[in-house]
Amino acid sequence: MSFHPYRRQAAERLKSIIARSREDLGQPDLKWYVSQQPPTDDKRVNNVDVVADVSAVAAADPHMVHIQGFELPPQEKKLVITTEGIVRIGEEIAKAYLSRR
Repeated sequence: MSFHPYRRQAAERLKSIIARSREDLGQPDLKWYVSQQPPTDDKRVNNVDVVADVSAVAAADPHMVHIQGFELPPQEKKLVITTEGIVRIGEEIAKAYLSRR
């Protein structure tokens, strides 16, 4: 999400991956749980609202769950999520899964 061309097209790529996986598996209603961490805060890419873009894809897909894992422990480095952050993301995914069973 730090490279402008990728960030700009991230939501469409995600939509394509989901559609293709459902097609390949012959499961058009396959549920996807997609976690999103805080986007990189950098003036070169901040004009692309990737959170809104992914949210729009999720809103249009009744079988996609968009999990915004934005409440992470402080991260020392800009592009590296600590072990604690990864555990928190896993907890958020598990909560989302259990709440929709």
